[in-house]
This record gives sequence, structure tokens and C-alpha cells, in this order.
Amino acid sequence: MGTTQRINPGVTNQPNWGDLSNSITQIAKTLEQEKKLDDEEAKEKEKETKKDEKNDDKSPLVNDNSKQFKKISDRRIEHINSAFKNLVKTGGGRKAISSGKSSSIGKAGLKSAGKLAGFFSSVATNGIDKTLADIGFGSLKGKSFKDVIDYLLIYCSESNQGMDETAANKASCEIMKEIAAQSENDLIKYQDLIKELVDGKGLADTLCRFWGLYIFEHLSQRFEEKIQQQKGEDISKETFKTIKNDILGRVKVLNQQREVSKIDWNKAEGKKEIEKIFDSIIKIICNEKN
Repeated sequence: MGTTQRINPGVTNQPNWGDLSNSITQIAKTLEQEKKLDDEEAKEKEKETKKDEKNDDKSPLVNDNSKQFKKISDRRIEHINSAFKNLVKTGGGRKAISSGKSSSIGKAGLKSAGKLAGFFSSVATNGIDKTLADIGFGSLKGKSFKDVIDYLLIYCSESNQGMDETAANKASCEIMKEIAAQSENDLIKYQDLIKELVDGKGLADTLCRFWGLYIFEHLSQRFEEKIQQQKGEDISKETFKTIKNDILGRVKVLNQQREVSKIDWNKAEGKKEIEKIFDSIIKIICNEKN
């Protein structure tokens, strides 16, 4: 059974799945329209080249298309904003989601974010050897870098493979893999990178990116198969690439604005900070002021 068949309303009196689905479909339509314009423009240019027409005759076509491209782009931004707002509505609102009280989104993300922050914080304080021993990996003797990363991917994952857990798992795996890739298969470099993250504001930035990926995964899980069936694989890929880039672009702005003091990520203040970051992410993707 495809992922699009597993959608359930989740929140009483909040029937917003149809609105959310429509927003995603409209994003795909704008990309379809853009592609059609591109194809038409390419054909017109080919005709003009063959006829060897004057450059002056080409200007109206270029100007008209530019205006149409701008209209399509503006509509796409509106639909992306609508998709984010409708996703939050399906979860019962920003406060319910960011506090883990929503039944459809947020709970598994908070657990995974807490595990990531706790692991990174422990490595910075106690070193990679002790931290791995503390979380059950055992001795590093005879173990490869890949063994370590594979274990961490499982450790940071949530069981009970519902849509929320799957979104959290995919987001945490992507974060882990990104840091591992920068380490060049060297455990010492990996440890040093994590220490740099925790000592600066990099850990908060990493958590912001995690939340962006997590939100994206919720959208792609629910609707990518549907768009692929309706619009074809190419438009589907482009649709979710566009959504992902938009989310991560908004998250990056928050990263630059946010100042984070030294936090003990393994204690209550760390949990509270993770919720605050999540709340800020939801606010920024939905363009909320308060």
C-alpha cells in the first residue's frame, strides 16, 4: 500500500488534509505550467532562428513570458506558504506540535532531536569513546568508522514506524550522514567536528536543519506518491525538491538570526530549548509573527 493511502485526519475537528493535499497539487501545477512555457519558448526560438527574423521581433515574446514566469513563481510561493500553514493546522496548531501534544506531528521529532542533542553534547563533554560506551556500543576496539555510524543511525531512530517516526528517523539519519561525510571516515575528526558544533552555535543550527528536514519528510511521505501518479515522476521530483529547498532556505535565515547561549542539552533546559527552536521553525515557515 502506498504512503498516500496511510493519511488519517489525526486531529478531531481539524479536517485539513484536503486543503494540504490541494496546496501540494497546486505547487506541482505551477511547475508543470513553467515547464510548458519553457517548451513553448524553446519552440518559438527555434522557429525564429530558422526564419532568421530580426531581434526586435523577439522582444514582445520574451517580455510576455517573463511576466508569466513571474506570475507562476508568485503563485507557487503562495501555495508553498499555504501548504506549511495547512500542515500545522492538521497537527492542531503550532503550540500543540512544538510541545509534542499533537497526535500526528511533533512527538517523534522531539524525541529524535533530544537524542541528537544529547549525543552531541556528551561527545563534546566526555569524548566519543565514553559516549559510545554509555549508549551501549561497547568498546571501539576492532570497530570501524562505518560500524559506529551504523550504530548511531539505529540509536537515533524511533521505533513504531508510523509517519511521524519515519519522518524523524529520516531527518536524524540525514543529519548524522552529513556530519559523517565531513569527517572523511576518521573518528577523531568526527569527534572534533561535534565538539566544534557544541562549543559554538553550530548545534542549534544543526537542530534547525533537523527540524526543516523533519517537516519536509512529513510532506513528502504523504503526497509524493500522489503527485507522481497525477503529474509524473519528473514533476513530482521537482515539486518536492522545490519544497525542500524552500524549507531549508527559511531555516537558514533563522540560523543566522538566532543567538544561543551555552546550554546543557542533556537536562531540562536542553529539552526546553529544543522545543523553542522547533516553535521558531514552525513560526518562520508559516510566516507567523507571534
